[in-house]
Amino acid sequence: MAEYTGKNYKLRAGSPMPTATVGYFVLHTFMAATQDSIIETCTSTIPRSNEFVGAGYGGKYQSASFSRLPVSTTSSELFRGKTTEKDLFGEENVWGFNN
Repeated sequence: MAEYTGKNYKLRAGSPMPTATVGYFVLHTFMAATQDSIIETCTSTIPRSNEFVGAGYGGKYQSASFSRLPVSTTSSELFRGKTTEKDLFGEENVWGFNN
């Protein structure tokens, strides 16, 4: 049962604003966000409702998507899917932005 972890990065910014020079714009940024995504190729457990941020229990997951694998077992069902942890925010240069 393999598990892979990846990171998503997002630079939070407003709309581009024109400068005094025609054709040039400035982008005002305000923090950067990163998320860990966990892809599970085969698992017998899926996250419970109280493990999510919106459930009011202080969970660590922001979203999840699982589907049942078409495999018959006598003990349990098997799933594959992806969970995404909640955003972590930091200054733009923390993860290599704006260096």
